[in-house]
Amino acid sequence: MEARQLASRLQELADMHAVPGAQLAVHTGAGTVSVVAGLECYGEPRAVDTRTAFAYGSVSKVFAATLVLQLVSDGDLELDEPVSDVLAEFREPADARLASITPRQLLSHTSGLVADHELDDSDERSLFRYATSVAQLPLLDRPGNSFSYSNTGYNILGRLVEAVTGLKWRDALQDFLLRPLGVDPYIDHSSERPARALAKGHAVRPGQREARPVDQFLPPTWTPAGGLSGSAQDLIALARLHMGTDPKAAAPLEDEQRVEMRTAVPGADAFGMADAWALGLGHYGSSDNRWLGHDGTVDGGTAHLRFHPESGLAVALTTNATTGSSLWPDVVGELRTLGIAVGDYEPGVPTPDPSASGVGTGPRDFEPLVGDYGNGDTVFSIRRHDDGIRLSDRTGLVADVTVHDSLSFTARRVDTDAAPYVGRFVLDGGTGEIALLQLAGRSAKRTHAAA
Repeated sequence: MEARQLASRLQELADMHAVPGAQLAVHTGAGTVSVVAGLECYGEPRAVDTRTAFAYGSVSKVFAATLVLQLVSDGDLELDEPVSDVLAEFREPADARLASITPRQLLSHTSGLVADHELDDSDERSLFRYATSVAQLPLLDRPGNSFSYSNTGYNILGRLVEAVTGLKWRDALQDFLLRPLGVDPYIDHSSERPARALAKGHAVRPGQREARPVDQFLPPTWTPAGGLSGSAQDLIALARLHMGTDPKAAAPLEDEQRVEMRTAVPGADAFGMADAWALGLGHYGSSDNRWLGHDGTVDGGTAHLRFHPESGLAVALTTNATTGSSLWPDVVGELRTLGIAVGDYEPGVPTPDPSASGVGTGPRDFEPLVGDYGNGDTVFSIRRHDDGIRLSDRTGLVADVTVHDSLSFTARRVDTDAAPYVGRFVLDGGTGEIALLQLAGRSAKRTHAAA
């Protein structure tokens, strides 16, 4: 693979998507090729290099999950025993079912916890107090029953690590994983900073091409779920740990736990995010070309990791713009032309069938779908609009919804011509009524029908 050609193409694609700066690292059997594009901050002269740190967002969860599996390997933690055996905060929860949640369910997003719980004090650093607050929340669903992506669950895993090791989260992560791996990413809200530059995040408004610098803030109690920043090369080191291809990084994780972490969890249907879900890793691509990895988004940045244990291939992309999520599919396409068949989730957009029956009888009947759907503080509203329905939330999202067979739907934003979201409505097995709305991997429970 010719690095100069790859770097030139990365720059072209970054410019196309108004991404100020990016890193791309590709590991093959012959070594790792790392290329960069653009600037650390739009309008400033500092160019991105291979050591520049970018916000990982939810790719941080792969580090968190790896640390938990290390504790399992050492015999300090059991995947299928209730976390309440370790966490006193969960022994008398508001919802009694919460006491039965296991590490496996937290790792696979099948715990039933809400997606994005935050404390009133945004500067709070105590994971103990965070877990105490979570214990007073109602569950979205019965533990083990369904997949719903949960940052909350990974923050609880951080608290679990603290309880088992007797160390603060960041210290346990550094001692057990980062130092043995030979990487030094930023850990948010730490006074100890690696001697490396940190890329500034940028927002690009839908339909526009101007990148605007934004602050990247994450509550300290969310660090396990999304608080790391590092390079694409650091992500390749993590991938090589999971593939067992780096002799220097073999010790931190046993083969048994590598296999455990890759194995898809039954019932973890990650519709809208991945083709299947394992313990901290998504499955991407067809069954005969299945890649593992994770995607991450944070205010003003994105990160993507994929690796293929059978071939030893790994790919990582980091960007400092919200439009990095649209750059990624183009990078995947470019790599495929070079013979690297990167696996990615491609749900497809159904073709509308105007003659199809709706939930009711006769012409499309939207009444059973209209209402509010909640997941913690996130509320999606489905309302009638003209001859159809619209989806909105409290962030300003407004999208026209097209319902297809099997209650799947596409939601196209009204403020941009970007590709539509893909989601679905889910029936309650007992009543046959609409119970959940699934969008981008998150499930939202129907709270009430609209008046």
